[in-house]
Amino acid sequence: MGILHALRLAPAIANKVTKDAQPFVTYKKAVKDDSYSGWSYPSEVKLQAIVDWRQKQVRTLEGVLSVSRAAVTFLDIEALKTATNGEGIDDHDIIILPDGTTGPILDMAGFIDAETGLPLATEVYLG
Repeated sequence: MGILHALRLAPAIANKVTKDAQPFVTYKKAVKDDSYSGWSYPSEVKLQAIVDWRQKQVRTLEGVLSVSRAAVTFLDIEALKTATNGEGIDDHDIIILPDGTTGPILDMAGFIDAETGLPLATEVYLG
């Protein structure tokens, strides 16, 4: 068993152990269109995730230092892959927290599987 195999197992084990403690968040995939905003959100999916209400300074994709209000960690990679049509989360997507609030996606983190090119787990920081 190599380190890649161990890294693949870790999120699956963490998902199984914490599943009962993971609330559902609503995920809306952004689709480019010709409207004023340039984006539409034709469907939504409920996904379980670890929601950590912590403030943390993060650097946004534009390089601006900002404070996040919540970190959302998706451990069920197959469910996330299905919800995103295999494309992963984009910074234009919307994640609605269990209390009904949302915020812009400030940053994302996660280890990438060298063989599949997909994240082993995905952590999203919301503003």
